[in-house]
Amino acid sequence: MKSSITKIGNSKGVIIPSHLLKQCGFTKEVSLEIKNDTLVISKAKKPREGWAEAFIEAGAGEEELLINDVSNNFDQDEWVW
Repeated sequence: MKSSITKIGNSKGVIIPSHLLKQCGFTKEVSLEIKNDTLVISKAKKPREGWAEAFIEAGAGEEELLINDVSNNFDQDEWVW
């Protein structure tokens, strides 16, 4: 399928047929990137999407500190539990 590049203000756009948008599940926002001289349009990801799974896969748990033995006088003398 071919589509024309159209001038839209100072930018340019491509009209994507609605059946293709439906097939891809695109709604209001998409992600654009260039791969090997090809423009790739994909679903926009939510911020931090997949982070929890990545932490689990990396072996990190909730109880695990990122930096061990980081305490100060406030922690030892003033902090009340």
